[in-house]
Amino acid sequence: MLASQVVLREPRLVEVETSPQLQGTSGEVLVRLRLAGVCGTDLAAYRGTSPLVTYPRIPGHELLVDVLESPDRPELEGGRAVIEPLFNCGVCFACRAGRYNACSSLKLFGVHIDGGLRNRAWIRADRVHPVPRGLLDETAVLAEPTAVAYRAVQRADVEAGTFAVVFGAGPIGLLITQLLIRVHGCRVLVIDRDEWRLGVAAELGAVTRPSGPDLAEWLSGETSGAMAPRIFEATGNPDCTLQTAQVVGVGGRIVLVGWNQKPPVFDTITFMRKEAELYASRNSVGAFPAVLQMLQEGMISADRMITHRFELADAPAAFSLLDSGAHAMKVLIAG
Repeated sequence: MLASQVVLREPRLVEVETSPQLQGTSGEVLVRLRLAGVCGTDLAAYRGTSPLVTYPRIPGHELLVDVLESPDRPELEGGRAVIEPLFNCGVCFACRAGRYNACSSLKLFGVHIDGGLRNRAWIRADRVHPVPRGLLDETAVLAEPTAVAYRAVQRADVEAGTFAVVFGAGPIGLLITQLLIRVHGCRVLVIDRDEWRLGVAAELGAVTRPSGPDLAEWLSGETSGAMAPRIFEATGNPDCTLQTAQVVGVGGRIVLVGWNQKPPVFDTITFMRKEAELYASRNSVGAFPAVLQMLQEGMISADRMITHRFELADAPAAFSLLDSGAHAMKVLIAG
């Protein structure tokens, strides 16, 4: 059977074509796609709203694969693995400081460079992480977005039992919510404008509330004015970013996870009055081993996250579904 790949020719034009023969280089691993998740980053590339994507581009960075050839890491060969899709330079200040997620020339697989929505690909060996035996495919494929959520929670320095607010009941927001509840024993309030997504958040154990201008007043009444010590902004919506300073407690911490398309307005006066802290969270750093262990221990409910499944040949339909605004959370494509 000929190998196939998914190509974004231009915004909203997805084609499935025969893959060319590729040769690996030293330090690379040949992999075959098992499952891929399609996320908001892929959707932005599809819509043409990502400033980072040029066309044509092979998307895909949430990847579960079979390792076919691994000359430099023979222990990987024949097994399953997930891909850490951050290709850094290794020599800039950020890389030398151990913050390779902020590398000055970072290349994200499927965004800056061609990604993994193809039957076969050569991947940098140090970005391939073996999947534990017994971990289901549909759980393992959530490793990359869970790593993003893990980094955000790590940046928040959450104490057990903390009250937290999560803006956004999309995949990243709900993964953050699950880690807060199941790993840290937190009480979590999830804010979103989509009632269906709020329903999923409630099933996962969160308190939920629709977004609105009265949020700060309502939260003040619920907390006797204390507000919330930890806030996660996982929407990239400027209105939500503005509200974070209003709902954070005195000395609390705000973690920005969602990417605003342009610099948003921020309430510095309220923020400074509370002497709060503002943290950024970008992708992840060294998180995959811990995340795979958490997935194996059942900390993430994959069945509530995954809503749709497609074959590689039907990838155009997967992107169309996400673009339509239909009730979809995590969409998977099988290789």
